[in-house]
Amino acid sequence: MWNMGKWMKINLPKDMVELIDRYLNTDMAKERGFVSRTDVVVTATRMLLERDGMYKPRPRLEHLNTYEDHVKMVDNEMNRIASVYFKNGQAYCDLCDSNECLHIDYSYTIKDVLDALERHGYSIPKPKLKFKI
Repeated sequence: MWNMGKWMKINLPKDMVELIDRYLNTDMAKERGFVSRTDVVVTATRMLLERDGMYKPRPRLEHLNTYEDHVKMVDNEMNRIASVYFKNGQAYCDLCDSNECLHIDYSYTIKDVLDALERHGYSIPKPKLKFKI
């Protein structure tokens, strides 16, 4: 997903990198979809620049396409594509490897998804998580 031709290298103190590595092994990092040091550093930098008015973020989640059994969306914070699958009355997010996450909640806000689920007899649960789109 990253265009590596537009990247520059930076150096971080060793103890900071070790903290990032420890963080990547936590459940919190996994729930947020962080899989690399780059994911953590880019997200943290964006948050700082956004807070200081230097960066205007895109919406966190953007709908890409709806299929009969799943929906695809871009998670701009994680710079990844999430697919939420619907099977046997359950929703499953491949990015989070979970049945409960913000991608699933977001999928229930997409009209095409709601229409497809209704056609297949699914009941639509209320979102469990709060997120900003």
